[in-house]
Amino acid sequence: MSALTMYQGLEERFRTIPGLANIILGEPTAVQETPALYTVYQQFDRPLRNSPPAQNLTGMTHLFAHRLVLQFVDNPQCEMQLLTLLDAIPDSVDLDPHLGGRLTKGMAFIGSGITGFATIGAVQYRIVDYLGTVLEKRVGT
Repeated sequence: MSALTMYQGLEERFRTIPGLANIILGEPTAVQETPALYTVYQQFDRPLRNSPPAQNLTGMTHLFAHRLVLQFVDNPQCEMQLLTLLDAIPDSVDLDPHLGGRLTKGMAFIGSGITGFATIGAVQYRIVDYLGTVLEKRVGT
């Protein structure tokens, strides 16, 4: 399975979230519509590589960084949006950890998140940074 296919499965999950107006691949230079969620590929690890006796099972862990971006104008309204969407992002992946059947062996999940502020295109936003993990298992060659 490619990282692109994994992203497509994640994006499909995020599109099920009510109130999430914009889903973006890559870090934007400006955010036209909020709330927005953008995703960047962060890293991979191959902890299992042709490890007998498990039928040459290989495993890869892919890490995706997801950033929820909220317009920071009316602070109480912004915080209410943050509280409303905070759990919706990881919950959307938990509802289908196999990413629409794309991930036949393994699972996807969002294991952590941290809130803060970020400037994008000279505009300050309220943000939540999530770390998403896709664990993929397959038979090696």
